Amino acid sequence: MSENKMTEMQRLEILRLSNAESNRITKTCIESAMILLMKDKCFHDISITDIVKRAGVSRTAYYRNYDSKEDILRSVMKEIVDKVIVAMNLRFPISNTYEYWYSLFHMLKQHADSLKILLMANFGDAILNEIHRIMQSSVSKNSIQENYKSYFWSGAIYSVAASWIRDGMQQTVEEMAKICYQIIDCMDEDCHAIQKE
Repeated sequence: MSENKMTEMQRLEILRLSNAESNRITKTCIESAMILLMKDKCFHDISITDIVKRAGVSRTAYYRNYDSKEDILRSVMKEIVDKVIVAMNLRFPISNTYEYWYSLFHMLKQHADSLKILLMANFGDAILNEIHRIMQSSVSKNSIQENYKSYFWSGAIYSVAASWIRDGMQQTVEEMAKICYQIIDCMDEDCHAIQKE
């Protein structure tokens, strides 16, 4: 009896994992469909029918995962920002190294098509807020200066990245890493010079 019960528990666990994997695949299909549709159509012109048809899923599957088309874009945005954060270990304070900036632009380039679509759909503020939320998690809540520094860096990183993507990434990843590294390096030198005066 104990073996049968254990076997039944194992079957339930396998079913649960199978359902979770199936749901993950469904969400990936829906998100990919939305991004592909936005390459050809304006966000507001895309219907739920367009999305489910392109994704190859049912309307029920769509509504089980999302309340709106905006929810799809928020999910895409969060996944990309999370990947960028992990790739460059984005935490506050910023460590100004060429490798740090290279990691940022390398990961951005991998997701440039989706990011450009998100920016065109006016999700820039949502991207900026997500970057800041993650950076804020490593800031002392009692330090006003540290809080504003994290806003400064969030805004700087977002502005440079968004401009680079919107402008068609004319500079290479290596060039962008060098530019950002040198800008911060010069700011540090100016800061030290002012402190000595």
